[in-house]
Amino acid sequence: MATTKGSASAREPITQENRWRAIKERSTRGLLTYNADGVHHLEGDLWAVASTLGGFWHVDLAEEVCDCPDFEYFGSEHDVNCRHIIAVAIAHGTRRSRRPCACMNGVVYIGHMVEQDGETVEVVEAVRCRRCEQESV
Repeated sequence: MATTKGSASAREPITQENRWRAIKERSTRGLLTYNADGVHHLEGDLWAVASTLGGFWHVDLAEEVCDCPDFEYFGSEHDVNCRHIIAVAIAHGTRRSRRPCACMNGVVYIGHMVEQDGETVEVVEAVRCRRCEQESV
């Protein structure tokens, strides 16, 4: 559904229904791109995603921008990420899930505020790490 830079449809307001359809289409294609191993981490927040035309599109995940025509002429104007940004977000999330836990010896400390005797106080709770429990099973 990419449009060319000079086309009138790129400047027309988009309906909410068409925006959701565009997001759904790009999300599906982004997942397919990720599953086809088309996403490559370069460094930091910079990624390269295989193009269906050959070559690669460059994605900066921190800025959520891509140099593909779909993002440049449609997505950025209508606040819709292209499939390349979505594929990178999936890859980044997958990489993060492989990182070690932030627990201390299998325990996570969670602080939260509660009302106690008319005052708001912080309570710190020690909770067993679910991630470590799952790995030991």
